[in-house]
Amino acid sequence: MGQSSYSERMLHRVNLDAVGGVEVSFLQYAEFRQALGIADTVVPGDSVHPRFGDALAAPLQTLWREQFKHWHGVRLPRAFRGLRARWAAHCIRPYAPSVILAWNHIGSRQVADIANAARLPLIHYEHGEAWREQARHAGAFFDQVDGAIVNSFAAERMLALRWGWQGPVERVYYSCDGVRAIDAARGAPPSDRPIRIGAAARMIELKGHRIALHTVKVLRDEHGLDVTLAIAGTGAEESALHAESKRLGLTDIVDFKGSVPDMAAFYDEIDLMLVPSMVEPFGRTSMEAQARGCPLIVTAVDGLPETLEPGNTAAQVVPDWSLDEYKKELGGNVESVLPWAYDPVSDQLIQPRAVSPARLATAIRELVTDENAYRDASLSGLRNANKRFLPELYGPAVDAAVASLVRVGKQRT
Repeated sequence: MGQSSYSERMLHRVNLDAVGGVEVSFLQYAEFRQALGIADTVVPGDSVHPRFGDALAAPLQTLWREQFKHWHGVRLPRAFRGLRARWAAHCIRPYAPSVILAWNHIGSRQVADIANAARLPLIHYEHGEAWREQARHAGAFFDQVDGAIVNSFAAERMLALRWGWQGPVERVYYSCDGVRAIDAARGAPPSDRPIRIGAAARMIELKGHRIALHTVKVLRDEHGLDVTLAIAGTGAEESALHAESKRLGLTDIVDFKGSVPDMAAFYDEIDLMLVPSMVEPFGRTSMEAQARGCPLIVTAVDGLPETLEPGNTAAQVVPDWSLDEYKKELGGNVESVLPWAYDPVSDQLIQPRAVSPARLATAIRELVTDENAYRDASLSGLRNANKRFLPELYGPAVDAAVASLVRVGKQRT
């Protein structure tokens, strides 16, 4: 592991009560800093998911947010913002941080107040929060921010177009474990068994699992392809998706796997990965599939095209349905879809759109019935992952981004 380019202590404000992209990215970065013996401090939310319990160990120091709310045993009312902030600044002083790194905390007035009271640079780590509903205190938060780290160009543009951020930005693509060597590229798709299609994400509407189900139906009924579908993930739409699978007559060929602890094995078992999201700031599952040499098809929206090797347009499908069409044709719950998406072609914010199962099925058929295209897709993903997503690249890249933004912030002041 290389030397850190930012060896001063940081204070990380990050929620760790669930397992998602931002939490996993923080964990990877924290492990990098711990391996170098740097005594950073983390301020989690009020609870920590069991997966992260072991990570909160020396030299990483944990400071619970509840401590900021009590002054000598007396609970400080929210109305006493200034006093709360000054007390929080006092609480963090013994840990001697030189910068606050706020992971996905747009609208957190508390973080902004603490940075101001402690006179510390505040760096915003953007990992999809910019796509969320309007944050009440976003203006106060961004007024205090010195710079932003983003995980895609799409995120950079979302900060600018939706939130008006014009300050310095550093882009860091995150990493994934288990990247296979380039010579592990797959050959022809299977001809002696069904083609195994996979999808993996939280079971919420905007991830496109309903589209995946209908696409499999089209592939079987209209294209005559023997395909199955495996879905990894849990979430609010799980019951609805089970019901939809049954309604479509797909119960015997759709495997709802739930939470999958070994995702590398999941990608190794499938022949093609689908990422049919309507909104996707970057796309960790796209990265992970490529790292295992699994060919994939993604929606050309937000940061998903950035996850692919430059020039790889074959793996992208442009969404062609409005949300109204999606609701009419598939019965989707569009009220739960986020209000904005970034169109990388027009460089504009648009209402999210969905890719139709017919269009997605055509792209899949073209890939799995062409041996050369299938082999090239596997090879393209492995080249891309080995060049951009290796774990050893991520920690130093975040360090360098923090160092650059702190330096620029000092120059601005």
